[in-house]
Amino acid sequence: MKSGFDQRLLSAPSSMGRWPLSGVEAAAACVRAMAGSLVIVVVLLAADICRAEGYTLDTGDVVRVSVIGEASYPLDVVVDDRGSIALPLLGDIQARGLTPSALSHEIESALQQQNLILEPFVKVEVGQYRPFFISGAVAHPGSYPFQPGITVRHALAIAGGFRPTAAGDTVPALEIADLRSTRANLGIEEYRLKVRLARLQAESRKEDSFAAPPDPPVEFGEHLIGEINASEQAQLQARDAAFRDEISYLEASLVRARQEKDMIATSRTEREKTAALQLEELESARGLRQKGLMTNSNVMALERAQSNYRVDLAQVELQATQAQQAVLSLETDIRRKRQAHDLELISQTQDTQVELGKTQSEIRYVADKLLFLFSYGEQRSFDDLQGSVQIKIFRRDQKASQDIAADQNTDIKAGDVIEVSIVANKGFYAPETPHSEATSSADGTISDQQRSIVGQ
Repeated sequence: MKSGFDQRLLSAPSSMGRWPLSGVEAAAACVRAMAGSLVIVVVLLAADICRAEGYTLDTGDVVRVSVIGEASYPLDVVVDDRGSIALPLLGDIQARGLTPSALSHEIESALQQQNLILEPFVKVEVGQYRPFFISGAVAHPGSYPFQPGITVRHALAIAGGFRPTAAGDTVPALEIADLRSTRANLGIEEYRLKVRLARLQAESRKEDSFAAPPDPPVEFGEHLIGEINASEQAQLQARDAAFRDEISYLEASLVRARQEKDMIATSRTEREKTAALQLEELESARGLRQKGLMTNSNVMALERAQSNYRVDLAQVELQATQAQQAVLSLETDIRRKRQAHDLELISQTQDTQVELGKTQSEIRYVADKLLFLFSYGEQRSFDDLQGSVQIKIFRRDQKASQDIAADQNTDIKAGDVIEVSIVANKGFYAPETPHSEATSSADGTISDQQRSIVGQ
């Protein structure tokens, strides 16, 4: 007797128009169908295993370690900042840079070397991947759990999508007003630095006045412009007067030192002549003493006088040397004072030029941001920005760190830091959309319409 199932199976028509199958043929068909399903499952599992095995572990990963026959396992452990995991009885095992399969072999070798298990069977699986990070022009920057196979496009979706201004609930109109105020303050600072630079350049040329820059900001009134120029002019005159006073004092001291040196030199010449005449007199007295025409006491008196003349002459020579040193010292002081003044002016000029460059760079940044907000508003897509979006991935491995230029379809890895930013290019200023007419020239200058936007 055949069961009801067998009867239905034998009586069921074939989908290919064949005669009903026999019991053996029906069973074989079921087996083939089950085998095909098993093959698909095995292929999918093998793909997942291959993907996991290609993954290298690093700090922040959580791995599940299973040891067959051990009660203390399975165990979830975290790869620490040294790249190691801590296991019972084994201590620290290096995991950084290893795949799960390689780490399982390392644990098996450690168990065998310490004679804990003769033939261990260890299985290591990734329990939780270390996160990736995303920052910049996204709605919700931060760290997110990594998932194998995700791309930058998936990461942007996880972070809430692309957001050019990344300013939360900021109202573009209010932000434009704040940026215009910032732009005005930077313009005032730029003009003040230009006036200071003109004053320093005039001071370097030893001039007593300077020409004011011809482009004061429109935010300035004539009274404020005059005060800034007058203040720098007064500073120029005060600094020049102070420097001249110092140099004049040193030069007057040098004149006195030279006069004293000349007086000492004259006195030395006179003393040398007197000493020479007295020496001739002494020699004559000695000759007369030998002839018996002069007493010995008179000769001795002349010899003492000659000694006194020589002592005085030595003192005068010492004074002449000191006077010469004083003259050289004052000449050195004057030269150093001039050099120090020139170096100070050079340093102040360079510092002012650097500060002016920074201020002008901030002005350009604020102007770019104003144009962007005016043109694009709060949020636009990648396509609207026409290549103005720049994506970089910072990736660190065991050997080195690298910055990778990426796009939306670039695969990311666990631990990657994704930076999404806006770069100013032609598409940034001239989108092919009807809502904006702002353009910039090839040399980077701003049109009249744009000047009205940024408040220049």
